[in-house]
Amino acid sequence: MKKSYIFIIILFMFLFSVNSYAKDKLGLLIIAHGAPHKEWNEPVLNLEKDVKELISQKKENPFLEIKVALMEFNEPSIYTAVKIFEKKGIESIYALPIFIAPSGHSVCDIPTILGLYKDKKILNQLKEEKIKIVDANIKIFLGPTLNYGNLLKEIMLDRVKELSANINNESLVILAHGDKNYEKIWSDLCREIGSYICGKTGIKYFNYAFVEVGQSFLVDGVPVILKANEKYEKTIVQGLYLSMGVKSMSKKYHEIFKDKNIIFSNKGLLPDKRVSKWIVKRALECVKKEES
Repeated sequence: MKKSYIFIIILFMFLFSVNSYAKDKLGLLIIAHGAPHKEWNEPVLNLEKDVKELISQKKENPFLEIKVALMEFNEPSIYTAVKIFEKKGIESIYALPIFIAPSGHSVCDIPTILGLYKDKKILNQLKEEKIKIVDANIKIFLGPTLNYGNLLKEIMLDRVKELSANINNESLVILAHGDKNYEKIWSDLCREIGSYICGKTGIKYFNYAFVEVGQSFLVDGVPVILKANEKYEKTIVQGLYLSMGVKSMSKKYHEIFKDKNIIFSNKGLLPDKRVSKWIVKRALECVKKEES
């Protein structure tokens, strides 16, 4: 019931609040999860420069300021970015959560951090993680996650093609974070991407597993990978993650995969210009809806 209520709030904001944006000074806030490792954050932070360059090539740039923010672990935080917007005189923010699909983070945590939703339990959890809550007199619209449109299918197809050599002897496994509270959305997404890749490449066997960012790799990922490799000479394992490859997950289990032709991808979705283009397209769609 609570999750449905949150969705209704976000929909209400879009339908009834967006009309006032056209006259406001606009800011574009790109929100990613963030990681303790610099190498995972770097391609995310680089999105800011890419998006600015792409929007500058348009006839009109409606955004006075564009910032990337990290939900946790590192700066710039969401709180820090919104403070910068305040100092710039921004009156309305279009916030895009650069997350794979709806999850507890995109549906509960981020709206709470942005001050759009209040739940005592979530607020306490965020406080324990030392995440600051936004308290600003700025209108904020929260956009969709990356599963909106064909972006994920197109990039994942190219990642698999890079590792494929002989489709007749290959199988495919997709590893993703998943979210038990949104399992159907994540399962449908993985099946859709897998079917798309198989249809475009001719690979005949596909499966997927949810392993978070490697925490349940041994229990949930390894059995699926080994099964996929039983009847095929080569198995491609591709991760559905923003900036992390799955090769690092497999390293400490190398004995399990010894003498097996299993290729673990070292690439996530980033770096890829199509992510920046997706951000620009979604942002300009919001502005267009405001003006119509």
